[in-house]
Amino acid sequence: MTKYLIINADDCGMAPGVNQAIIELHQAGVVQSTSLMVNMPGFREAAPRLINIPTLGVGLHFNLSSGSPIAPASWVPSLVDEEGRFSEELDWDEQDIMLELKAQMNRLLTAGIKPTHIDSHRFIQDRKNVCRPMIVMARSMNLPMRRTGWEPALNMHLPPGVDKFYAHAYFEEGGKDILMENLRSIPHGTSELICHPGYVDEYLENECTWTDVREIEFAVLNDPEVLETIHALKIRLINYSHLRYSSGISRRIIY
Repeated sequence: MTKYLIINADDCGMAPGVNQAIIELHQAGVVQSTSLMVNMPGFREAAPRLINIPTLGVGLHFNLSSGSPIAPASWVPSLVDEEGRFSEELDWDEQDIMLELKAQMNRLLTAGIKPTHIDSHRFIQDRKNVCRPMIVMARSMNLPMRRTGWEPALNMHLPPGVDKFYAHAYFEEGGKDILMENLRSIPHGTSELICHPGYVDEYLENECTWTDVREIEFAVLNDPEVLETIHALKIRLINYSHLRYSSGISRRIIY
């Protein structure tokens, strides 16, 4: 069997500096997949750039944690605080979640982007009332969905996903060593490894506490040794668009 790896850069659309770092890592041959936040300040700058990079797979990074909803706040009252912004401290209603999920997906499609998959910001799919709508959306659109391994047990047929998931932070001390260890442990079959690269700009500083650490992670991933190791280990880098499924159950990879 072959080792297939999706290196997905999360948080595209959060800020222009994040978009730029992700695109540079794609041009360097490392990142083949990203997931886009459609309600954040960098979305309008990201969308036209991504359309012109067909080799970079783009999924929906479903977000209920940062910024404000795409749907009118009055339509999704359980998702927003008094200022109309998302809050993870609230008791989210599943109908509101589905309405906002549809609104975010519609914004992605309206921008001219054909999504390769669905995943979630801050792993909110570990909540039942978030995971269920995401599964329904993914299956209705015949899209894969990120499998973290932390999803709740649901009596539902799951969308396609990879066999193994890596969710480490590479900006911490020894981050490069952790990344190299992960690459050496990639099994046969399909895996996903996520990362959070970025350049600090005014938008990022206003929206997120992860600022300078994104530049550290970018430097780790941009180290030539990373791609050299991937090639030496005969790992094939793919994105979610390379996954094809028959009958919704059996998996095969087509190029």
